[in-house]
Amino acid sequence: VAGGVAGATARTASAPLDRVKLLFQVQAVAARQGRAASGVASAREYTGVAQSLRKIYAEEGLAAFWKGNFTNVVRIFPYSACQLMANDLYKRALSSGDGKPLTVSTRLIAGTTDSGNPPTHSLSLSLSL
Repeated sequence: VAGGVAGATARTASAPLDRVKLLFQVQAVAARQGRAASGVASAREYTGVAQSLRKIYAEEGLAAFWKGNFTNVVRIFPYSACQLMANDLYKRALSSGDGKPLTVSTRLIAGTTDSGNPPTHSLSLSLSL
C-alpha cells in the first residue's frame, strides 16, 4: 500500500507539468494537421512552460492543473505498489542475511529486476539514435 501511496503522491505532484506536456502535444498535432484541436484555439497558443502555467491558471484556475489526475492515480496506484513490493522482495532475496547493508550493485540489480527495464536498455536505445 505504501508503494501505491508513494506513486499516487508523485503522480499528483507532477500533474501540473504533465498537463502542460499534454497541451504541447495536442498543439503540435493540431499544427501538423493545419487546424486547431479541441481546447487549443491556435497552433501557437502555448509557447513555453512558464507561459503555459500562467495561462492555464488565468483561464481555468488552480484546479485545472489536476484535470484528469484521478484517472492517472487509479492507474498508477497498483503499478507502483507492485513495483515497490517486487523491489523489496528482490532486495531480501539478494541480501546475504547477515544484516549488512546491500551494495550499490545489489540494489541496482534489485531495482532493474523489479521494473523489467534494465538501464542498459535505455543506454542502448539512446546510443542507437
